This record gives sequence, structure tokens and C-alpha cells, in this order.
Amino acid sequence: MTKQEYTQFKNFLLSKNLQVKDTVFIKYDFDKETCWNGLDSEGKKYINIIVKQFQEHVSNFNSLYPTAVAYNFRQPGKNFNKLKLWDETIIVDDTELLKKLIFKNKATCGTSAIILGDGSYLLYEYDPHFELLSLHHNYDGKKF
Repeated sequence: MTKQEYTQFKNFLLSKNLQVKDTVFIKYDFDKETCWNGLDSEGKKYINIIVKQFQEHVSNFNSLYPTAVAYNFRQPGKNFNKLKLWDETIIVDDTELLKKLIFKNKATCGTSAIILGDGSYLLYEYDPHFELLSLHHNYDGKKF
């Protein structure tokens, strides 16, 4: 991202009352996605267990790494499966700024990104479980 785009990015996060840290991890899901549709036939209790596990995955990461922060976003729309619609921690990219700046290409099961303080970023496509967070669990420096 350019400096201006990175400023837009930071201001967008701040407008959502979110923290901006040295490193920002974002999981982004796209509208009209079918990755998790198979779970829609499952009961509410089962789906809520999976939602809670995913929320704990993100929360644990945020607790472990004080210089980084992880957020779960989705494109606006109503064509999502229950797993994505019922997770109240997912933030809607209501202006599609993140899609415009970073998540330009739709990928099945979503895309994750690491965004650094200089505006550079790395994309990890086809990431249903936000595995990008797990790549750093063995990193003992607790910094990025």
C-alpha cells in the first residue's frame, strides 16, 4: 500500500474502534461464499461451538502477541452461511475499503493478510481457519 492507502487503512480501523499495532492480521471472507455451507444443515448448538472455537483462536493470538493484533472481517452482503452470519465478532467491511486496498481477488474460504507498519502486506489465500495465525505459535520472541 502507498502511505496514503496505509493511512486510510489505519483510519478505517480506528473508525471501527479497533487498535492499530505494529502488525495487523486480518481474515477476510467474501460474499456468496460456499466454503462452510455444509455446516448449515447442522444444529445451532454445533455451529455455535465452532464459532466459539474460532473466536478463541483469534483471542488467544491477541493475548500472546502484544505487538500484533488479529481481526476477522467480511465483505458486506447477506449471502453467507450460518458460521459467518452467527459470529458477532466478525466486522463488516461496510465501505469495502479493505477489499479495495488488500483483498482484491476473491478466494474460496477467504483470504488472510499480515499488514506491516510500513503498509506492506502478505496474502494467504484459501484460509478457512485463519491458519496464518498458527504459523507463529512456535515463535518465542512474541514480536513481529
